[in-house]
Amino acid sequence: MRLLDRYVLTTFLKNYLISFMVLVGLYIVLDLVINFDELIEVQTRGANAASTGGASFLSVLYVVFDYYFYQAFLIFAQLSGIIPVVAAAFTLVRLARFNELTAMLAAGVPLLRVAAPIIYASIGLNLLLVADQELVVPRLIPKLTRTHDQAGQAASKSFDIKAMQDGNGGLIFASRYTPPTETTPAVMLEFDLIERDAQLRPVAHVSAEKAQFDPRSSAWNLINGTRVTGLAPDARRSRDRDYTQYKSNVTPEEIALFRSGSYVDLLSTARINQLLQRPQSYGTVSLLRVKHARLTQFVMNLIIVLIAIACVLTREPGTLKANGLRLLILVGLAMASVFLCHQLAEHPPSGEQWTDRWPALMAWLPIFLFAPGAIWLLDRLHTRKS
Repeated sequence: MRLLDRYVLTTFLKNYLISFMVLVGLYIVLDLVINFDELIEVQTRGANAASTGGASFLSVLYVVFDYYFYQAFLIFAQLSGIIPVVAAAFTLVRLARFNELTAMLAAGVPLLRVAAPIIYASIGLNLLLVADQELVVPRLIPKLTRTHDQAGQAASKSFDIKAMQDGNGGLIFASRYTPPTETTPAVMLEFDLIERDAQLRPVAHVSAEKAQFDPRSSAWNLINGTRVTGLAPDARRSRDRDYTQYKSNVTPEEIALFRSGSYVDLLSTARINQLLQRPQSYGTVSLLRVKHARLTQFVMNLIIVLIAIACVLTREPGTLKANGLRLLILVGLAMASVFLCHQLAEHPPSGEQWTDRWPALMAWLPIFLFAPGAIWLLDRLHTRKS
């Protein structure tokens, strides 16, 4: 690598690190200001409310750190597109403002050749996004599913389950469901299952004081579980029989998808593919949306960087303000299109043929719109030697 490439690359990486800390830090500060009352709510309800000022401050500091340390990995995935854009823009603007770019051009370096290390580095840094989404975030799901008022706790709080349908058409009810943590399994209290036939008529009833999920057998172990058959009007009711295990497609992941569509954003692509292969998986459209978006996000991040480079890279330092305004407009439109298409992907047109095609189309649409523009802008740059 030439000395010039090392200099541009080092400058870009420094600006990338600064942009990462500034943008992620700003995101955290704004979120903290808005949700500070909820973050300390758990402390004010507990015994720490009567502690000394110093201990109370340390407990609040711990809660804030415990919540945002894990959220930072998710925030990075959301800001992974804009961070290299800011770093690339600052790098090229600095080179132009201090006449370093002029010196490079005078030495016979083509204009686009100056930005080559930035492009290669952006591709490499996008691999951090892949590692974050596929390896880090899925391991932190119990921490990332917590709300602000649950900071400092091991996992998200419990909730009830009402009429969740399993793969056999049965309906599940539970007065309280507690998600799994790193050390404890998922648990349902006052578990009820209404088994139904092909015409969705009740045929049996299963009840238990407690249902605990066993990851090894992928089944729910029932405590004091009983099963009664003969619920049809013309059938004879049976006696209560012991029922110790319930096995179906209902898992903690399915329950999370049943309750919230945003849960799928935390899953790895391999796990998404596994869920899509299962019959009657909840959140199929959301799973397909995230699956296609994972691939296109990598490409779209690079396209946005190319647009930024094409806008800022210039031989005339006097046009930097106008170029900066153009960068804001084009990058803003590109990111707005990604967001809009991401939302539209959740609402496919009627018809089974659109279930898979629509999320894929919405994921690739921003690339079809802005990739030709990025190539055209780069082609307009004067690449001849000065």
